[in-house]
Amino acid sequence: MTFLDPWTIAAAAGLTIPPLVALYFLKLRRQVRLVPSTLLWKRAVEDLHVNAPFQRLRRSLLLLLQLLVLALAAIALGKPIWQREQTAESTIILLIDQSASMGVLEADGKTRLDLAKQQAKTAIANMSDESRAMVIAFCDRATVVSSFDQNKDALIRKIDSIEQTQSTSTLAEAVSLAEAYAQNVIIGGDVAGSDIAPESAAPTAAVFLFTDGRIEDSRRVTPQKLDVSKIRVTHVGTRSDNVGITAMEARRDYERPEFLEVVAAVQNFSPQPVTLDATLYIEGRSIDVQTLNLDGGRTDPSVDTAPGEPPPGSSRLAVFDHVEFEGGGIAEVVLNIDDALSADDRAWTVLDPPRRVKVLLVSDGNDFLQGVLSTLFIQLSTMTPAKYESAREEEIADGDRSLFDVVILDRHSTDRLPSGNYFFWGSIPKIEGVSAGPVVDNEVIFNWDDTHAVLRHIAVETLDVAQWLRLTLPSDAVSLIDGQTSPVLAYLTRDTSQFLISAFSLIVMDEAGAPRMNTDWVASVDFVVFMQNAVQFLSSNIAATGARSVAPGEPVTLPVAAEKGGAKPPTVDILRPDATTDSVPTAGAQTVHYARTRTVGPYRVSPGVPGQDVFAVNLFNPTESDVAPAPSVVFGGEGLEAKASTLQTSKPAWPYFLLAILALLILEWIVYNRRVFV
Repeated sequence: MTFLDPWTIAAAAGLTIPPLVALYFLKLRRQVRLVPSTLLWKRAVEDLHVNAPFQRLRRSLLLLLQLLVLALAAIALGKPIWQREQTAESTIILLIDQSASMGVLEADGKTRLDLAKQQAKTAIANMSDESRAMVIAFCDRATVVSSFDQNKDALIRKIDSIEQTQSTSTLAEAVSLAEAYAQNVIIGGDVAGSDIAPESAAPTAAVFLFTDGRIEDSRRVTPQKLDVSKIRVTHVGTRSDNVGITAMEARRDYERPEFLEVVAAVQNFSPQPVTLDATLYIEGRSIDVQTLNLDGGRTDPSVDTAPGEPPPGSSRLAVFDHVEFEGGGIAEVVLNIDDALSADDRAWTVLDPPRRVKVLLVSDGNDFLQGVLSTLFIQLSTMTPAKYESAREEEIADGDRSLFDVVILDRHSTDRLPSGNYFFWGSIPKIEGVSAGPVVDNEVIFNWDDTHAVLRHIAVETLDVAQWLRLTLPSDAVSLIDGQTSPVLAYLTRDTSQFLISAFSLIVMDEAGAPRMNTDWVASVDFVVFMQNAVQFLSSNIAATGARSVAPGEPVTLPVAAEKGGAKPPTVDILRPDATTDSVPTAGAQTVHYARTRTVGPYRVSPGVPGQDVFAVNLFNPTESDVAPAPSVVFGGEGLEAKASTLQTSKPAWPYFLLAILALLILEWIVYNRRVFV
């Protein structure tokens, strides 16, 4: 609080306070009265002492109250003012992070989202009466909570309505929404059709970002129409103690599918070392417990992770092997620890009943290849290339994923590649970055990686191939066998698909168009071992999230089970992890789309297609699990730090002093009357 006219205080106090004190020193002129009794003499003597000049003042409540009244009046004349922070711009956009890491419970018992909403409401309360503001909440997607409005109470109610999610945090969509709305500012009305459009072009908006800084794409976001210098970042949260599951998968033994191996990657993001138990549950039944010792991760919470580098943390694998389970259901790994974030302390994966690996061979005829595959512990199907290309979608795929665990294509290149696992012999997948040039002959194999699972127990040095295709592969492809000028065998992943590419085929055509052997490898035991390695590697090395595990917020497509008579049910019920049920209309369609997946856990579909009636939502995001608040938020390639856009404004404080003076005068009157009549 400051004073616009401080000298007035001194002048007013000097003119009023000394006369008041002097009045208590003055002696009254007494009149002589005859009294019938001496009862009043004692009070008269006391009154003489009080009014005697030059004696020490006795304690008097009335004098104290009157001095306070005069002091407050003098201060009020000095024109006191309150100073507070208030936004300078007339157009304000609030971006509020509602991702998983904002659910961290801080020391004061409030979540980071609660703290962010509290700060946002303060910004609304402090904005000028002429300003307008809008509110956007964001996690993996952005949502307009309130369009531009000048009604502070309505804006605060909208901020209170923002809910916590367990999803990841990306900023690009929120910035795009903010830029779109900032170009056409509309003030929302209470009644439909009462929105107010501005009379002139929209001014540059000030953006208030409330977050803990755990944003995956902030460095890739480059605002086009927003002034970065007018972006104010309010950081919330202090805790950094968190351990999370970052990946999980379950594999069945290739030769004994009734046995499971469940693996979970556990990472410690806190500075302190941690010892904890990881428990495996299958269908709610405790199966095994593993004790993990993890070293401390981040040593300095103020230092953020550089772009492209993994978050700091000590990682260990919780391995539950030789688990016998012949049915289908849900496997869950639970970390027994009380840390900052609970959303990543549990992970789920869907288990299918044991079955043989389903393999599809696409070939115009290759007795050697088909003969070897028939000796393996698999369920083998065959198609010609023409049949494969003309087959109905449901014959080779279930939705966007292949019906077969492994598809082997013999001398047939194709772009018909639903998500799955593929082995190409003398051909290539028609995907970006992969091409085949002219035939290479009269070259030798000179290098290979015998540590890879596909080449385990294989004497590659004995492999003799007459010719192969000159392959051009992306930089992330892994070459397993090298020729002198190009790869001979390579491994490549794209999204949830895997590709094992052999540049040579077992059979080639000679100049007369007749088939001939391209290698004598088919007569070796190594070839049988190689095919078993390849099928086992491709069928078991599925992405850690699995085909029926999705990230929070990611939509899923679910097949609709037919009722008796073949009709589709009118709705499909989805039991959520929070024990609530969503009813999704089917409209007679073959599939339904479901997007309310921002809560981690298993989801069950009823009625559902057997084997596709359960899916899981897992966080599996190191950026969210690394809950230590980021020291800064950097936007775009220019690396600009967000800055505050505020100023100090003043409000008069003298009305509050007048109210205090009135209260003291009332109290002084009550005290005076009690002294006179009591």
